[in-house]
Amino acid sequence: MYYIVALTIGCLCGAGRAAAQVELTAAPGMVKGAADAPVTIVEFADYQCPACRSLQQTLSQVLKEYDGRVRLVFKDRPLRSHALARPAHEAARCAGAEGKYWAYHDLLFEEQPALERADLLLYAADVGLDREEFARCLDGRRYAAEVDADVQQAVALGVNATPTLLVGRRTIIGVPTLEELRSAIDEALKGRP
Repeated sequence: MYYIVALTIGCLCGAGRAAAQVELTAAPGMVKGAADAPVTIVEFADYQCPACRSLQQTLSQVLKEYDGRVRLVFKDRPLRSHALARPAHEAARCAGAEGKYWAYHDLLFEEQPALERADLLLYAADVGLDREEFARCLDGRRYAAEVDADVQQAVALGVNATPTLLVGRRTIIGVPTLEELRSAIDEALKGRP
C-alpha cells in the first residue's frame, strides 16, 4: 500500500520553468509522524551521503518539536557516484517489508560509510530480522523497482543533489540549520489548522 503525496513545486532544474504538479508515492513504513499532519517534509537522501547523515539529528529534533503537525516522508535518491548507496536503499526496503524500516534506516546512517553487503546483513540481524530471508530479499533485488520509482520522481522534480528537502512549497538543498528548517515549517504552517 502506498500513500500519494501531491505537491506543487517549482522545477529545481532552472529558471523560467513553470511549477509542476507532481505526485509522489510513499510507502507507509517510510513515513514518520501523524498521517494527518498539516505539513509534510519530503526528504530525498542517499545512505552513502555524509551530508544526509548529518541532517538526521535535525530532522529528529523538528519531528519532536512539531509533534502532530509535521510528518516526514523518506524518498530514495541513491546517487550514481556512490556505489554502495543503491544496495543500501534496497536493503532498507527489505527491512521495511518486515516492519523495521526506521530502525534499519537509522543504523545505515549511524554506521556510514560501512555499507558493504556483509554490513547490510549484519545490520539486518542487529534490528532483529532473519538474516537468510533478508539476504534472499537483498540478493534478489526485490525492491529495485520501488527504488527506481523514487529516483524517477526525484529526476522529474529536478532533484539531483542530496539531501534535498521539500517543506510545503519550499525546497532546501543541502543541510539546513535547525533554525532554517523551523522557519520553513512555520511558513508552511501559516494558515493551517
